[in-house]
Amino acid sequence: MKIYQHVTILLLATGLLLSLGCTENPRMLPNEAGDSITDDTNGGIQDSPGTVQDELDPFIDIIVTAESGAIQEVSVGDEVILNASRSSAEPTAASNESIAAFNANNTLAYQWSFANIPENSTATIQNATSMQASFTSDVIGVYVVQLTVSNNNITSERDILSITVGKSFGPLHGGLSSNCVLCHKDPEIVDGQPVLSFPIGKSPNHIPVSHVCATCHSTNSFSPIVYIDHTEVFGECSDCHNSIITIGKSPTHLETTAECGTCHSTNSFLAIALDGSFDHTGIKSNCSACHNGTLAIGKGVNHTVTESDCSFCHITENFTDVTFDHSIITESCSSCHDNATAIGKTETHPETSVDCGNCHNTETFVGFFDDHSLFTDACATCHNNNPVRGLTLDHLPTTEDCAICHTVGTFSTGTYNHLNITVSCATCHNGIISTGLSINHIATEKDCSSCHSTTTFEGGTFDHGDVVGNCTTCHDGIQATGKIELHIPTQAECNNCHNTINFSSATFSHQNIIRGCEGCHNDVLTVGKNSVETHLPTQQDCYLCHTTEGFKPDIFSHTEIVDGCESCHEGNFATGKSLTHVVTTADCGTCHTVASDFTIGFFDHTDITSDCASCHDGVNALGKNADHIITTEDCSICHIPGVFTTAVFDHTDVIDNCASCHNGNSATGLSIDHITTTQDCGICHNTTTFAGAKFDHIGITNNCMSCHDGVTAIGKNSNHVPTSEDCGQCHTTAGFIPATFDHAGIVDNCGSCHNDIYAIGKALTHPLTAQDCGVCHTTVTFKGAVFDHTGIVNDCISCHDNNTAVGMNNSHIPTILDCINCHTTATFKDATFDHQGIVDNCASCHNGNVTAGKPNGHFITTQECNVCHSTQNWSPISFTHSSSSNYPGDHNRTLSCSSCHRDNNEEITYSSPAYAPSCAGCHAGDYDRGESRHSTLSEDRNCAQSGCHRVSDRDWD
Repeated sequence: MKIYQHVTILLLATGLLLSLGCTENPRMLPNEAGDSITDDTNGGIQDSPGTVQDELDPFIDIIVTAESGAIQEVSVGDEVILNASRSSAEPTAASNESIAAFNANNTLAYQWSFANIPENSTATIQNATSMQASFTSDVIGVYVVQLTVSNNNITSERDILSITVGKSFGPLHGGLSSNCVLCHKDPEIVDGQPVLSFPIGKSPNHIPVSHVCATCHSTNSFSPIVYIDHTEVFGECSDCHNSIITIGKSPTHLETTAECGTCHSTNSFLAIALDGSFDHTGIKSNCSACHNGTLAIGKGVNHTVTESDCSFCHITENFTDVTFDHSIITESCSSCHDNATAIGKTETHPETSVDCGNCHNTETFVGFFDDHSLFTDACATCHNNNPVRGLTLDHLPTTEDCAICHTVGTFSTGTYNHLNITVSCATCHNGIISTGLSINHIATEKDCSSCHSTTTFEGGTFDHGDVVGNCTTCHDGIQATGKIELHIPTQAECNNCHNTINFSSATFSHQNIIRGCEGCHNDVLTVGKNSVETHLPTQQDCYLCHTTEGFKPDIFSHTEIVDGCESCHEGNFATGKSLTHVVTTADCGTCHTVASDFTIGFFDHTDITSDCASCHDGVNALGKNADHIITTEDCSICHIPGVFTTAVFDHTDVIDNCASCHNGNSATGLSIDHITTTQDCGICHNTTTFAGAKFDHIGITNNCMSCHDGVTAIGKNSNHVPTSEDCGQCHTTAGFIPATFDHAGIVDNCGSCHNDIYAIGKALTHPLTAQDCGVCHTTVTFKGAVFDHTGIVNDCISCHDNNTAVGMNNSHIPTILDCINCHTTATFKDATFDHQGIVDNCASCHNGNVTAGKPNGHFITTQECNVCHSTQNWSPISFTHSSSSNYPGDHNRTLSCSSCHRDNNEEITYSSPAYAPSCAGCHAGDYDRGESRHSTLSEDRNCAQSGCHRVSDRDWD
């Protein structure tokens, strides 16, 4: 970013000061004291940090430019390098001699500093006065760095650079110039219309300012403003702080026309809240430093004259609540309380010359004068409204002294002696002279004495002799006592139950009341169950048993009562067990129910395990019937308690002669469809369970159907293979399942049985086919099917897809060709591949993984296989050097491959590598040092150039 600081100095004989240079930026001009000043286009003046050296040519114009580098975006912990190498100072508008003198002494002084750092950062700039400085980022946020450079005491305007550390919330500006206006410009006006061809610049309602964008904004977030640097702000605060452009005075601000700078500074606004309030937390004294009537409101005109600090009486939480400590006051109250320094006696205060403290105290200003013992004069001597309050306007007209009714010291309590009163009460008790009828008084024309006595105004007695109804007109709880809180809820008139002679003796008619008795009969409103000692304990409402015509006799409904019978049926509240009842402590509900009319009992035999006959003796409870098996055993031996009909007999020691009991009478015998036999039951059945008989088939080899006909014994199921053969053909007597079927002689039509109904059929993954099973499978084993591929010439993949049948394995050569192209239907292995049309890139398959590659010991080469081999035959090879290789050159004899390729490698190795690639690289051993025409091998390393040999010489050897 280039921010120019122009210094143009023209000293004229007239002493006039003129300025030349750029008018778009502030200019540095000298004042009368020799200091430079800044003149902006708005006319504002500001001190400049630089001055002009005396020896500098007064006609020289110097442009000092600070450039802090490109915007950076880094991570926490990174070292940020700050580079000012592009900063400069350039002389203009001067003589060549002056420019030459300037250039000879053209050195820049640098000053780096932070304009803003994130909260909690402790970063410091290292080498802050060097061209290259640095700092280490320690927290996430935006670091704003500013740079100024100086030359000849002329200081540039600062250049501002933002460094974003961590996540960037806006567009990435890393590496871009910090001179924002290079991109963020105002729209161009084309044909009267704005055309935006670059990022938007300032909005129309932007604060008028010539600052560079980075003065207030950061690249991390263009809005809201992160900070505002007021150091380059010219003019008055109110130019911006006018509540339109930006925040101005709050509604509660002190009324003033003074500029903000009179009280506030740009470094600290005194922490004034938006509503104008100030947080005085921690301020305990020295209030007048601000509250002096200039910075903040001070003492009012009527304030007590004092040199004490405000905090002596006031608190910062509430300025209006004054608390004055009178504990140290020894002088008279009137020295302050004179209605000038502090409030004094009111206009209605009694005339007195005594000090305030005689009646008042310092804790409360309200006075109490109660020692009237020294007064013997009539009360009216003082209480005559001058000086002390006397009779009020609504006071009872009287000439009597106050003491007749009032007590000394308690002026509000008056007692009037009504003895010998002959006039009507209303003469005084008319609501004016004295209390009259209250607002809720019974409407009446009678005199008070008709109901009230002069002894006590309360507790009036009313003659109800003529009252016959409509009691609630008066007895509404306001004019006269109404229903009490515990009164029976009712809308009926009082006289329905009460009479005027005796209000407490009420008679209630229950006519039309059929339920809800406990609403009244709850032992609170009126007598309830608990008041009757012998009443049956119950939560039921009265009407379920009683009627309103006669509270006795009662009819009780046992609906929904399932237990707790003896709480009533214990012989007192209700009839209990009869003398012949089974002896038990169980509740009645255990055996009896309401539905059975209480006469039929159902007994819960839970936990009863023996001694059944103690009850089941035919008297207390049902005993054995006439055809019961003769036994002396307890019932529980065979029967389950509670289920008398289900007998379980322990047959542990019974081994034969089952029919002695199981004869159809004593116990269940043979069923109608039982196999006809005279054998004892134990031959087939066991004593543990009668069902699931096991028959000993030893010796039975055929004619199974004579029993297994589905009637006498289980026969074939519905899914059985249709056959008229005897069961023994497939099944054995040792185990009916599984069956073994002899497929001998079965050569076709397998599907007639193997159809997943009679026998297992094709699996879901079986190849789709209408062929009979025997085409592929044998009757010996169903697995290992052999498929006859005769006639199949293509579309192998329709079956060989690794689902229906095995397909390509993972290492198969990648191909979309059908299997038949390489494989035969006779064998899937030993595939033959037709290489017709393949001319290169053999190694894509022949790489040792997909298919065979080069064998061990193969000539090491990067050449493709087809350079030596053909697709018809892998060997022998056929290799010919290209014409460009100059093999074998113009040698006299044909060279073998190993003459040059000594290491089985296409790389040529020389026998004497020190002389390669000259002739001596191979022929060093042929060099003859004895001939006088030779000098040294190194000199004659190239035989053809030695003058002795030619490569075309056939007599080389």
